[in-house]
Amino acid sequence: MKKICMSLGLLLLAACGPRSVAVDYTISGSDTTFTDGSVVYLWSDTAEGTGILDSALVRNHSFTMRGRHPWPVSAYLYLGSGAEALQIGDRNFIVESGTISVQCAADGAFRFSGTPRNDLYNALPERLSALTKTSRSALAAARSCDSLLRAVASSNRNALGILLLGELLERHPAAEVVELLDAYPASYAGHPAIQALRQRIASMRADIGQPFVDLSGITPAGDTLSLAEVVHRPGLRYVLLDFGALWCAPCRMEYPDLVALRERFSDRGFEIFGVSFDVNAERWQECRERFGISWPQIHAGMGIAPRGTQAWQAYSLDYIPSTFLIDCSDGRIVAKQLHGAELSETLDELLGRSL
Repeated sequence: MKKICMSLGLLLLAACGPRSVAVDYTISGSDTTFTDGSVVYLWSDTAEGTGILDSALVRNHSFTMRGRHPWPVSAYLYLGSGAEALQIGDRNFIVESGTISVQCAADGAFRFSGTPRNDLYNALPERLSALTKTSRSALAAARSCDSLLRAVASSNRNALGILLLGELLERHPAAEVVELLDAYPASYAGHPAIQALRQRIASMRADIGQPFVDLSGITPAGDTLSLAEVVHRPGLRYVLLDFGALWCAPCRMEYPDLVALRERFSDRGFEIFGVSFDVNAERWQECRERFGISWPQIHAGMGIAPRGTQAWQAYSLDYIPSTFLIDCSDGRIVAKQLHGAELSETLDELLGRSL
């Protein structure tokens, strides 16, 4: 879940961590969605092998699983397994001590409730929505939410806090996340999610405050172009490094905004450098023509899966679209994962005065 925030009152509710690191959980649900004879699986990426922590057989459209786990963890529920598996709910939840109730709400979505961290997690989207509505701008809302996110992550040194630290890392310097990780009790040092987060941070080459990592590739015209060549062009003040592809629905939604931003700010020293992950040259050209993309762009590597490309690895990407804003004066990254109105308002702040 992106851009999570909440009220300070709720922060106080969650200030106390679990009394014991190990958890004794009960997870139960009853709904016609749960077909008799099927199996509900509890899955977490902290589990070794298949990722399955537990399972339960459905009887009378109901299931209950009880177990003990060495850590409170973020997890998902699936009905069935393999290609036919159906995810229960549209997001993860926290496996913690207590009874977690799985219920279908009036809107048709499943909710995981009944334990402190899950109830707190459930409250976050509404708080975000309220804050967004009352903020004077998208940038102000984002900053307020980020501030509250740091507060709730600091107050919850448990599985929920670890989950939120991953959110923080997307938009903030790794040093901030490391500082919060270092404040976790010693009993959490071996937590798989904390170890994974530390490993991810250790492998990061591009981050806020650090010099950009140069990328080079073939342009639509067949020439070789590097990011450094564009960043160092005379007259440029900021370059937005954008990763995208035609097959990516959020990218398709964002391209028109980027076209408008470039038209608006180009005379003030703004440029975009694109990296495409399209499957072939034809689809890449189709993307450029459909959206009127005319900024410098290279391909990450034809015939290579996105996650296997040098571009994906160099910027430790998790998804696209992804953006990194580079200050041309010193080549350092000043922001990451800016999109929509927040990106526009940031450029207004940085490029408000013409040279």
